[in-house]
Amino acid sequence: MLKKYAWLLASLILTGAIWFLTPASDPTWIKNSIFAGFLIYLLLLFLFFSKLPKPDPETFYFGLTEKLYTVTLLAAMAIYGKGIWVITPATNPSWIKDGFLGFGLFLLLAFFLYFSFKKVDEKPDDRFYTNLAKAACLTLCLVLLSLMILTIITFFQPFTLQAGMILIFSAAIILAFDFAFFFFEKRGG
Repeated sequence: MLKKYAWLLASLILTGAIWFLTPASDPTWIKNSIFAGFLIYLLLLFLFFSKLPKPDPETFYFGLTEKLYTVTLLAAMAIYGKGIWVITPATNPSWIKDGFLGFGLFLLLAFFLYFSFKKVDEKPDDRFYTNLAKAACLTLCLVLLSLMILTIITFFQPFTLQAGMILIFSAAIILAFDFAFFFFEKRGG
C-alpha cells in the first residue's frame, strides 16, 4: 500500500517543503493560491496515472528510437532548466534557487548519461537515417525562419537577447526536432 502511494507522498512532502522555504508574497493570498493550485494539479496527475493500465513488462521494448526520444527529451529539459536558472532573479536566501535547480539539473544529467550509455539491440536502418535527416532538415529550416523573424522584429524594436532566452530557445528547438522525428517515424516513411 505504501509503495503504491510513495510518489504521491514524496511530491506532497516536497511541495510542503517548497511552500515552507518560499518567502512571503504581497498580497499573502498569492503564495497560498499558487501552491493550492499546484497541489490540485499533483492530485489530478496522480489520479490520471493511477487509472492507466499497467504495462506488461514482457512486452516493453526499449529500442533505438525510444533511446533517441529519451536522450533528446532529457537534454531539452536540462537546457530549459539551465535557461530558467539564468533568467530568473536570485532568491533570498540565495541557496534555495541554486540548490533546487542544481539538484534537478544533476538528476537530469544522471538520467541522460544512463540512457545515453544504455545498450540497445536494434541497429539503425535506412528508414531511421532518412527520418533523422528529414527531422534535422525541418529543424534547421525552423531555426533559420525564427532567426529571420527575430531580425525583422529587432529592426523595428531593438532589445537585448539574454543568455536564458537563448537557452530556452535551444531547448524548444531540440523538442521541435524530437516532435519532427516522431511525426516522420509514425507516418512511416
